[in-house]
Amino acid sequence: MAIAKGNLAKALDTVNGDVVFEAQGPKSVPIYGRFEGKKGVEKFVNTLSDLFNTEAFEIRKWAFSEDFVFAYGYMQHRVSKTNKLFKSEWSLVCQIENERISSYKMFEDTAALEAAYI
Repeated sequence: MAIAKGNLAKALDTVNGDVVFEAQGPKSVPIYGRFEGKKGVEKFVNTLSDLFNTEAFEIRKWAFSEDFVFAYGYMQHRVSKTNKLFKSEWSLVCQIENERISSYKMFEDTAALEAAYI
């Protein structure tokens, strides 16, 4: 939970050097796309903090199988540029190699985020 505590350096220690973070959605929202390597993760996290003021982030369930971790939850963010509220259930799939994240894929209500962002 280093990210929740604002400790980006510690959070970056949990990812492999060639990690890939992906969040699929419309290109009009800068958080969507492919972010590669630790520099990409740093950009992803900084973009999140620029875009949102997080009001709620809950992990409701999680599970693992071999080298994958699956999670499901709810989030609520206030979009900085519009002051609109973005609410969504979310799911996440991470692949783990050598005890570090090698792949991170986030799924959320992209239409709701785009509507709050515009």
